[in-house]
Amino acid sequence: MTYIVVILIGAFFYIKLKNQEKKYNTLIGRMLDSFNNNTPLENIPQLVKGKYEEHFGLLKQQEQELAISMNELREYRNELEITYNALVTKSTQLEYSNQALEKRVANLSNLNALARTVLSVLDLEKTVDIILDAYFVLTGAKRVSLYLWEGEKLKPIKTKGVITFKGEVQYPEEVLKNFTKADYTKVYEDLSKGFILEENEKVIVSPMVVKGKQLGVIFIIEDKDRLIELDEETILALVIQVSIAINNAQIYSHLLEKERISKELEVASRMQKKIIPQDMTNVFGLDIANYFEPAREIGGDFYDYYIYNDDTFYLTMADVSGKGVPAAFLMALARSILRTLSTNGITPKENLDALNRIIYSDIAENMFITIMHCRYDYKTKILSYSNAGHNPMIVYRAATDSIELHIVKGVAIGFIRNYSYRQSELKLEQGDIVVLYTDGITEAENSAKELFGMERLKEIIYKNRHEDAETVKGRLLSALEDFTEEQEQSDDLTFVILKNNE
Repeated sequence: MTYIVVILIGAFFYIKLKNQEKKYNTLIGRMLDSFNNNTPLENIPQLVKGKYEEHFGLLKQQEQELAISMNELREYRNELEITYNALVTKSTQLEYSNQALEKRVANLSNLNALARTVLSVLDLEKTVDIILDAYFVLTGAKRVSLYLWEGEKLKPIKTKGVITFKGEVQYPEEVLKNFTKADYTKVYEDLSKGFILEENEKVIVSPMVVKGKQLGVIFIIEDKDRLIELDEETILALVIQVSIAINNAQIYSHLLEKERISKELEVASRMQKKIIPQDMTNVFGLDIANYFEPAREIGGDFYDYYIYNDDTFYLTMADVSGKGVPAAFLMALARSILRTLSTNGITPKENLDALNRIIYSDIAENMFITIMHCRYDYKTKILSYSNAGHNPMIVYRAATDSIELHIVKGVAIGFIRNYSYRQSELKLEQGDIVVLYTDGITEAENSAKELFGMERLKEIIYKNRHEDAETVKGRLLSALEDFTEEQEQSDDLTFVILKNNE
């Protein structure tokens, strides 16, 4: 019996312990769930309530700290992502900048090389070829057209690429003189509209200017989507070098042309002075002095002597209208014809009649020749003369101790076809002086714009009437120099002095 009671008591306590264990297991599960759900439990047994609340508070605190840490981690991660993206962007920008810088450095090097090349090549055509090639190498140019001002015209000089448009413009000189920068810009912009473009192309207008001087313009045709800022910078830098190079080439070309013309004029001047007689100082008792000084390298004045047989002496003084090369050519032609005519021994009038007929058709409308043509007969001492619009001869008469002017009327050579000239004559006595000259003497000016004039010329001849011809010449040149002082010679100076010593 006692054994059974013990067993029952043991079973009772076993069941009670199991129930208690189950109760505590359920409590523990609830407590774990509350920890997981972050939801506090109520009606916690007093025995474990303090520890539960303590652990729940710690768990709550840890959860809050964890949340804070997670927020900080998320912010840090965002900052890391922003920093990373910024570094990637900066790296990309730096790479682009490095590429742009490398291209700029390369372009600068190429521009320097181009500058050295084009500045050393002074031939304009070669300079233009180098320039057009440079645009294709240094920029995105597809086609290039270069225009230059030539006087009043803006003309296409060279193109690279397929360009059919060859338009040009022209303005009167008086209009161009008043052109402003804006006027030139408008001309270039209007001209650029003549180029035929594809849909995605544009024309860049690049004027060439050096120290305000408009040289021309370069038209560069590029694709719009390929036109970058660096190309625009290069084009701007390139046109500066191009303008300087073209300006230098043009200056050099003009200098070469001037040098060539100067050398040709120098040769022509020597030839002209060579064909004008210099060494004849005495013939048939006539003391002779002469002077010829053109206002330019060559002139239109001339004098000539020709001895026919043993007793006839031809003397010619002439002035071709104008100066320089055209006048010199006409002078040489007239001299040759008149000298050929004089070989026939005919009268001065007949010579001028024939000269006018022969040369009339070869004289331009704005040109003519004035001539005093004389023939001296040694046997009779008679000086016959015919005049084609020239200045009168100045004659000093020793017998009357007076100055006379001798002339016959007649138009200049080349004015009237088949004109019949007149003739007159005078007999020279011993001591008489005859002076033939061109209007470069009488029309010489001083600083006050006064003319030397006929009266001064006559006065010098009279004052030196007892001197030989060479002395009279020297006194006349001195008087001219004193009168004109530093004034530039504006016309040819030519004269011949004859003094009869028999």
